[in-house]
Amino acid sequence: MSVSEIVIRQNGDGTTRRVRIRRRAPPPKPAEQLDPDYVDPVKEEEYERQVLESDGFDVDSCPLAYGGIFPYTLKDKYNYPYDTGLLSRLGLHCYNLQKGTNLELVAINKFNSELHGSSLEYITLEAIDTSNNFPYSFQTCVAKDIAPEEASFALHTEISRLKVPPACPRTTPERRWIDEAVDDFYKGKMPTWSTIDNLPKEQVYELQESDLQENQWIHLYAEFAFHFRWLGCGNRLKSYLPLEFKKVIIQTKESGEESPRMKLKANNAIFYMSFKGNGDPSRKDVEYQAIVRRTMDGMPGHIRLELDCLS
Repeated sequence: MSVSEIVIRQNGDGTTRRVRIRRRAPPPKPAEQLDPDYVDPVKEEEYERQVLESDGFDVDSCPLAYGGIFPYTLKDKYNYPYDTGLLSRLGLHCYNLQKGTNLELVAINKFNSELHGSSLEYITLEAIDTSNNFPYSFQTCVAKDIAPEEASFALHTEISRLKVPPACPRTTPERRWIDEAVDDFYKGKMPTWSTIDNLPKEQVYELQESDLQENQWIHLYAEFAFHFRWLGCGNRLKSYLPLEFKKVIIQTKESGEESPRMKLKANNAIFYMSFKGNGDPSRKDVEYQAIVRRTMDGMPGHIRLELDCLS
């Protein structure tokens, strides 16, 4: 393909003339240069296949106009971001509650991030069952809502499962949170710390030191509250651990259990906890008061935490 243009040239006698010159047209620019949002359809199709087959855990980078899932690979699986470790432990905690296992976090192989209404983290990790030292590969997807209506922060797991080997059949998980399955007692505005003294005695149980030692997930709840109180500190918060509990009270709607300690096994519960760090980001002697509401909608791999934390 060629194009023509008119140029002015000078004759030997000083006069000028117009001359039409035909030149080869430059090659057309590829679509990716014309449209900044262009994505190779072959790459996009492969990306969508990976999302479908892995539920978002095993995908290649494919920048899309609407965002999509962005994979991250850690250089050291034992040296992972503090917040990613918290989310990993929440997925394991959910699985342990539902399956009666004792899985603990060992390492994080990789994680993917997606912004889709809320912030989603797809985490592939290594865990060990402390009851028999058997290793497992585990996956959890956690949704974070940093501006919920009823609490300062909320998050819930959409997937908490053992990783399914590629050759094995896989069922598509139910990721939607079933809010109508949760009792209204555990909905609405979060209670305040000032309500502790007025709680019905049959609904509450104050945890003992042995309870805190036997149920390490209570420390996880406090760490979540501490983390979201100091979101900008990142990995520096590790230096203020372990947290020291002053008081932990658990409240459930149910009453009349054979033992008040059975409240620890309830699917839905509200925790009132006061604690201090091993030092503090503010460089002051601070005691925190946190309220954590735990709910479960009955679906495999689902748990939700809502948090308020004051100092």
